[in-house]
Amino acid sequence: MGTLSTLSAAAPATPAQAVTELHARLADVGAHRLYAGALDRVAVLSVRRGLTVWCWGGLFRWRDDGGAQATHPVTDPDGAARRLSADQRTAGIQPHTAPAAPPPAPTPVAAAAPTAA
Repeated sequence: MGTLSTLSAAAPATPAQAVTELHARLADVGAHRLYAGALDRVAVLSVRRGLTVWCWGGLFRWRDDGGAQATHPVTDPDGAARRLSADQRTAGIQPHTAPAAPPPAPTPVAAAAPTAA
């Protein structure tokens, strides 16, 4: 008798693949300056200062803004990205947008003519 696998065909095979998928989803929603690293059984993604996602044992793991541990299954990187994006907004971090256009240059003012003394 065989065993039933809990991984679907779309499930990432390694923590590194899971973090790569999460990285892509976060980039899609405007997160930038994401840094990732991986070993055989664990991978990590730095999302912003104070928010690091670890991946092992089939779960993404991080501490939310209140310091509580949060987990999310690696089979749902879209859901994890939504939760992490909400944490970013709560922390006052806005997604990256293009910089605003610089203000127009000031109009030069003509110099006043010297007065006779």
